[in-house]
Amino acid sequence: MSRLALWSRRRFLHATAVSIPVATALSGAESFAAPAKGSDAAALQARIAGTVVVKGDAGYETWREAMIWQRAKADRRPDMIVQVERVEDVQEAVRFAAANGMKVTTRCGGHSMAACFLRDRGMLIDVSRLDGIAVDKAAKIAVVGPGVFSRGLAERLAEDDLAFPGAHCGTVPISGFLLGGGVGLNTNAWSQGMSVFAVKAVDIVTADGRLLRASETENRDLFWAARGGGPGLFGVVVRFHLQCFDAPKVIWGASYTFAYGELDAVTRVMDTVVPRLDKDVEVLFAVAAAPDVAEDAPVEQRQRIYLDINAFVASEAEGRRKLAPLLRDPLIARAIDRIENRAGSFDRYYSDNEASFPQGFWMGDDAWIDRPMEAVEILKRHIPNCPAPRGTPLLLYMGTNKMPEAACSRIGRFYLAYYMEWDEPAQEAASRAYCLKLFKELKSVSSGSYINEMDQEGRPEDIRDCYSPEAWARLARLRRQWDPKGVFHGFYGQS
Repeated sequence: MSRLALWSRRRFLHATAVSIPVATALSGAESFAAPAKGSDAAALQARIAGTVVVKGDAGYETWREAMIWQRAKADRRPDMIVQVERVEDVQEAVRFAAANGMKVTTRCGGHSMAACFLRDRGMLIDVSRLDGIAVDKAAKIAVVGPGVFSRGLAERLAEDDLAFPGAHCGTVPISGFLLGGGVGLNTNAWSQGMSVFAVKAVDIVTADGRLLRASETENRDLFWAARGGGPGLFGVVVRFHLQCFDAPKVIWGASYTFAYGELDAVTRVMDTVVPRLDKDVEVLFAVAAAPDVAEDAPVEQRQRIYLDINAFVASEAEGRRKLAPLLRDPLIARAIDRIENRAGSFDRYYSDNEASFPQGFWMGDDAWIDRPMEAVEILKRHIPNCPAPRGTPLLLYMGTNKMPEAACSRIGRFYLAYYMEWDEPAQEAASRAYCLKLFKELKSVSSGSYINEMDQEGRPEDIRDCYSPEAWARLARLRRQWDPKGVFHGFYGQS
């Protein structure tokens, strides 16, 4: 097997089978006990079908840690965790929190690198079990619960020959992914650059416990905020109404490995050749350590560049035609390894990306980039000094779409992310310091960040740069209007 075949495009976002289902069955664990009789928590438990866990309970810490998909567990502890089973549970929980002066955050898959949903004090509402899917094939509309995994959505839509621009990692639920904007599959062709722009409506529980529909024609301000407000949203979305698309008959692709010394050349191709391809061709590259090379080897020997290309098309012939302009570039002939003529599907894409690997401690950060050559110059100065055993920058071409009116209001021609994984808690401080220094320098060539994967813990003062100045101000105004008593937490470090 080619060494490249052992490498997975987005393995750095994979949540292992150990971490995904833990929170879904904890109420049956021996350590779980119902809230104390006569307590306020017991009164809430009696009104909902879900589960109430209170700080101080024997099983609390197991529940708290299960809220986070990875081994780096933020040291923050809400007073209460409420895992809901139905929409009415969400309404009861929000009303309870408002009546008892508890601030609310919402969690679904726990994939936030910063665990921004986990706050000291207040209530954490876990909506992961709201996972229904209803599809109207003729209208190409799917009504989907927040707990649906991207892969599960793709599998259900495939039954009706439909597709949606879900996350690149199939184990990511759609909720936080969409609320933060969604850097998703084939968004340049399907959804004007970001997945959230294919959301046609949401059903949302507001700070007073009401269930409202928000769309272009109903509660338009709420709809505007839900499409990108992310962890700063002042409500709990319990259903998404998604515009779906005709499924591609094949995802036609290729992958190429290059020596680290080709980083400038690969970036040039991304900057000048890739933008001329059809919109339904998605191209990214990652810089990652080659297999079986010592960790202390020089960067030129240890690091490789992995270029990945996927066309979401109707036939092999169409895929070949659409990839041809890129494959004719002289760079391709210099690849040291390759996988070509890859006839794939969503199932294969997600299976490749979810290949098993040891779960470690993780963090990441990101930036929107318009001038990739300048960004890569900065990266080149920092990559040799990365203290994390596995550090991987990734550059994805996003397109040049005009953004619809929504809270999601910042994007660049390219999405630059950096994922880092380490094995021991003692390695965390150095990894975080390295990442913070790098992205502070990248600010000089970026147009902001993507809220879902930015380092909100390390750079809380930069969270506002995930939004245009107008959108940031409007979110604040709408929060005062829709949540005047401050039931919901704001952005991390901002409330």
